[in-house]
Amino acid sequence: MTNKFPVTGFSLQCVLAFIFLFASMGAFSQAESPYSRYGLGTLRNPVFSANEGMGYLAAPYASGVNINYANPASYASLTRTTVEIGVMIDGARLSTGDSVYRASNGSVNHFAIAFVPQCKTGQWAVTVGLLPYSNVNYNFVQNFNDPNLGQYAENYVGSGSLYNAYIGGAYKIKGFAIGANAGFIFGNLEYQKIISFPLDSAGSYVTRNITTVNMKSFSYNIGVQYQKLIYHNRDDPDARRDIYLFFGAYGSGGLKMTAQINSYWDRYNFPISTDAQTVIDTLQQGALQTGKITMPMNLGAGLMFGNERFWLIGADFKYNTWGNYTTPLDNGGLANSWQASFGAQLTPKYDDRNYFLHMQYRLGAYYGKSEISFNGDHLGQGGATIGLGFPFKSVAHINLTADIGELGDPGNSQVLQQTYYRFTIGFVLNDIWFIKRKFD
Repeated sequence: MTNKFPVTGFSLQCVLAFIFLFASMGAFSQAESPYSRYGLGTLRNPVFSANEGMGYLAAPYASGVNINYANPASYASLTRTTVEIGVMIDGARLSTGDSVYRASNGSVNHFAIAFVPQCKTGQWAVTVGLLPYSNVNYNFVQNFNDPNLGQYAENYVGSGSLYNAYIGGAYKIKGFAIGANAGFIFGNLEYQKIISFPLDSAGSYVTRNITTVNMKSFSYNIGVQYQKLIYHNRDDPDARRDIYLFFGAYGSGGLKMTAQINSYWDRYNFPISTDAQTVIDTLQQGALQTGKITMPMNLGAGLMFGNERFWLIGADFKYNTWGNYTTPLDNGGLANSWQASFGAQLTPKYDDRNYFLHMQYRLGAYYGKSEISFNGDHLGQGGATIGLGFPFKSVAHINLTADIGELGDPGNSQVLQQTYYRFTIGFVLNDIWFIKRKFD
């Protein structure tokens, strides 16, 4: 007698996946940058490995096997239950005048699971995941010579991360899809300002201000997509020759997020014999306060043409009203940001025996204005991406992406110029949860 029943695999695989998820939460960091001092830190682009290779193109992108978090309407196009884990290695070269500083780091970039019912593939799906929202990571010193105080230094140190845990879903009917993500942003940020004098100065204690921010708040974004067949050759049975038009748009409104803020001043010294600090007293202890942080409105839209089995080419545009950002902290002064992205993907022949012919090859570029305004100079940001997709039969593939870009104003020597690179590896598994097995 043969019994057929679905084996979901949640008993082992899902437990291991979530253990990895929570064990890696502390690793959602990014290379050091003084620009992470502004706002909520260095914002992480909420796209996954396939989109990154196409210049972060996201609004119109819909795939049967890759998760596109940025536009939740894309979930409805998934044809397989999918798990994706992204790992990133990033670095930065910071320069101003004759000074050059380099930093690098490695971290987990994202984790997501999309559930697609077998009876409704390509029509609706539900997904859950965790990805970084922003990182604060900087440490720099400014030296001063005051006629009254003499020589002293101000050391600025920041650390911490914010994360976005989300659940999303989408539904498609007759080529039109609508989707939404509901998220919870949480995490801790710490900012320190340390004022120190030379050791031989009289009463050369070190004064320090520490401000901590604990954030817990709801977030959301919604999206729509429309797909239409615009070319079909009835005499050619190869479905790769069909050409589709894809339109997509997404957005979220400006939310007021809740944050608990604590700030205090203390004094300490560094004994000559050791590197350990000795706290002398607390100059001012601030009470724990609950503040509101006004987040920007986020909008994006774009077009794409082609067929995922053969070629895709498209562009999109996104706009964020960071100029409306308000915070109880003294690190605002941001500006509205925008970015235009262009990307393409080619799969020479997805069913060919030659492995290199059924790989995915991706190219992209992006340019825009960041949210950072430094001394009235609205900093630009742009870069280029390249990506490769390595399929493994029909159950898995690996997406490799390289991104090289710049942040700053090359025409202003007083502005810190940041050249950065990012290498992302996306491990994507398909159809591992609802495989039917036979037992005699």
